[in-house]
Amino acid sequence: MKYCYLDFEYNQTTHPKLNLVSLSITWSYDKKNFNREEFWLHKNKKSQDKARGLIHNLYVEGFIFISYAVTAEARAFISLDLDPTIFKWIDLFIEHRCLTNHNWKLQYGKQLIDGKPKNTFPPKPKWERKEGEATSQEAIQSLATACFKFLDVIIDSKEKDEVRDLILSEPEEFTEEQKNRILRYNRSDIKHLPNLFNRMVSEYRKLLPPKELKTLKKEMLWRGEFAARTAVMEAVGYPIDIGKTKSFSSSVPLILREIQQDINSQFDFKPFKFDILSEKFKWRQKETRLHLKKIYPDLISDWMVTKTKELSLSLDGFAKFFSYRHDYPRNNFGAQMVRYLKTKQSLNGFLPPKKGGTSFWNYVGPDFRVRPYFNIYRAQSSRSQPAATGFIFLKAAWMRALVSPSPGRAICGVDWVSQEFLIAALRSEDKNMLKAYESGDVYLWFGKATGRIPQEGTKKEYKALRDRFKSSVLGIQYLMGAPSLAKKITNDTGEYCSEHEAAEFIDLFNETFSDFYMWREDQIREYEIKKYLKLADGWYMFGDNQNFRSVANCPVQGTGGAIMRKSVQLAQDRGLDVIKTLHDALYIEFDSNDLSKVDELCECMDEGFRFYFPEHLQRFALCRLEPNIWSPDYPSEDIEITTPSGRICKKQQIYVDERSLSEYKRFQNYFSTLEDISEL
Repeated sequence: MKYCYLDFEYNQTTHPKLNLVSLSITWSYDKKNFNREEFWLHKNKKSQDKARGLIHNLYVEGFIFISYAVTAEARAFISLDLDPTIFKWIDLFIEHRCLTNHNWKLQYGKQLIDGKPKNTFPPKPKWERKEGEATSQEAIQSLATACFKFLDVIIDSKEKDEVRDLILSEPEEFTEEQKNRILRYNRSDIKHLPNLFNRMVSEYRKLLPPKELKTLKKEMLWRGEFAARTAVMEAVGYPIDIGKTKSFSSSVPLILREIQQDINSQFDFKPFKFDILSEKFKWRQKETRLHLKKIYPDLISDWMVTKTKELSLSLDGFAKFFSYRHDYPRNNFGAQMVRYLKTKQSLNGFLPPKKGGTSFWNYVGPDFRVRPYFNIYRAQSSRSQPAATGFIFLKAAWMRALVSPSPGRAICGVDWVSQEFLIAALRSEDKNMLKAYESGDVYLWFGKATGRIPQEGTKKEYKALRDRFKSSVLGIQYLMGAPSLAKKITNDTGEYCSEHEAAEFIDLFNETFSDFYMWREDQIREYEIKKYLKLADGWYMFGDNQNFRSVANCPVQGTGGAIMRKSVQLAQDRGLDVIKTLHDALYIEFDSNDLSKVDELCECMDEGFRFYFPEHLQRFALCRLEPNIWSPDYPSEDIEITTPSGRICKKQQIYVDERSLSEYKRFQNYFSTLEDISEL
């Protein structure tokens, strides 16, 4: 095989194109004799042209390009005016993630931590840990940790950090001594890649049977391709209203203060007390713990505790019983504390970072577009897990109004509706689940199938009962037990649900959707026997996952991840400007008057969804799509429009999630720029 190993050094990662500093590249026709070149690229057009020419020639000759973190190298290709999506890639960073995905032999044991060898061990399961309890250190996945684990080679981390800091300092010019140091560093990184690649392939051979090894190369190339496609998304970035975002960012202390005052106003017990010296509200934590014992006596025995045996006041502590995400019922103390903790967590990203940290502004480019780290394949199910610091869509939902295209442009977001329910129905070939999805209202259908809701009953007439069936479906599908389900139904509906009633919902679900129930049990047994689980596009979760719920959920969530990646490929190949993905939604930017782009995105997502299901299921694999578009060009009133192909689409001037409308209205004044305020 023809393999080429390469590594760029660069800075200015928030710009549409990186400022390339250097390139080290080595290639071989026979795995033995290597050709090597290195280029000083900083402000050197001639050298950049030579590098581009060499890369193009290797591409023409059919070379596969291998690096550790293809997303970075693919962005360097974009900076050389090369389309990274046409190249064949293998990303050793992603393969490192795959090989260590619940593979404790590689994930733990002797690891390189902070530049020093340390012995690590698997942590206790999350549900057995106390707040603040020490967990095993897990090595941050990097070239240094990979070389140590796979090759028993220690890379000088101090030298690595110093050279990276030098490059990121962005001097106008580098001295000759600095140039030589950077090129040596560049060279030292690349020299381990051939051996690292060979060792990783050897590990796959130990873990997988021959039938899986036959498709391994194809699957590695697909993972590498998606990394390159992610680089394209990063280079495009997503737009923000810079004036409103700056105003919002400067108002963070005031927003937090208003939330604290509002929560105090709802209850006789005031969890926050104003401190005159600091001119800030302080959380009365000791008193809050006493109040929790008073109002939630039935929950205290199961409440998360700290190392000192006190009730935990962390978000995890509250969210265990009050699992609210967008809308927080007023006069519900637990829900309001979740609201406070989640919003505080989101707001922290806009504050100046602590030493060595980052803030939202570290991801904003000179063109006022945000280029976040997408963190692809981070979840065990292969889904991306972007860092929330630079990703507004993972912050409080009402903050999404800051994401705004410039005049003449629009953003389209399309969600797959009830995607995971339909995936579960198709994977298990459960006829009742398919009928429920085809009905257009899974939860009403479930209620009718059990006889609890009359066949002629409507969503409006039986809203309260339908809401209980909705909560039960969303919980039981992920193997929630009766105690947790009872709390979820109580929280979601505002009406008490006993554990006995929750257990009845579980029995009804398993009886109604028995094929899915049996399929899920088979998935768990198969995982225990085979010691690995494989997703549709070749991602693996290996055999050390002790959480049976996690194992059972992975095939469904992982199929959703594979569908998302395929849809990104289809959309980009169609020329759409994909700006980001989010769980079960895909977003593009387009000319605000060209609604045909909405239809094109929907067509790509429809094809992407059906891609991984066999022919006999194709007629059922029709996942409903929900498009939403927004632009400063559109009217201020939210309206529904019809696209050229007849799709119903919500049209907004500012993107506001309906579930967070009350919070947006409360805080929208903080989005005002100085110009806006002067006009009021």
